[in-house]
Amino acid sequence: MNIPMISIPGKNYEISETLVTQKLYESVMGENPSYFRNNNEDLYDEQRDNLPKNTKNNPVENISWYDAIYFCNLLSKNECLEPVYAVNGKKSVSQWNYKPHRGNEIKGKITQDVSANGYRLPTLEEWQYAAKGGENFTYSGSNNIDEVAWYFNNSNFMTLKKSTFVQSKNTLNLSSCTSNC
Repeated sequence: MNIPMISIPGKNYEISETLVTQKLYESVMGENPSYFRNNNEDLYDEQRDNLPKNTKNNPVENISWYDAIYFCNLLSKNECLEPVYAVNGKKSVSQWNYKPHRGNEIKGKITQDVSANGYRLPTLEEWQYAAKGGENFTYSGSNNIDEVAWYFNNSNFMTLKKSTFVQSKNTLNLSSCTSNC
């Protein structure tokens, strides 16, 4: 898989240039739990009618933190990288006794191997530093939220399309740091 990563200057980590798309998530997990997908019959008619025919390049949403670390370990395994997360010492998700997208929690002690080279979620501090992009704006790239964010007031009840990501890049070239939150 070709996941564009951005090295964070002066720091020892990389972060994905864009949000994880529904296409990538589904290719790794085997399902797309997103609420805003083109085949979702639960949406209000006007919301569904406004969705593009293909939402695969929209960000995945409607996942938990547990689903996200499960995804990170599976993606790492798929790319022959060492998984970062372990539950009760086990890095293989097949040994976690967890079914994603069911609203449940992972039972057991969750640990993170900081020496592993696999995918992981950024810490709060890492995310905030990367999102700010070395600038001191209120939002990532601007003090005006409408210039850089896709949110309730301007989203028409839809998630941001990947083609729109470029409009909200910060100085580090990271996209959508304020959008879809």
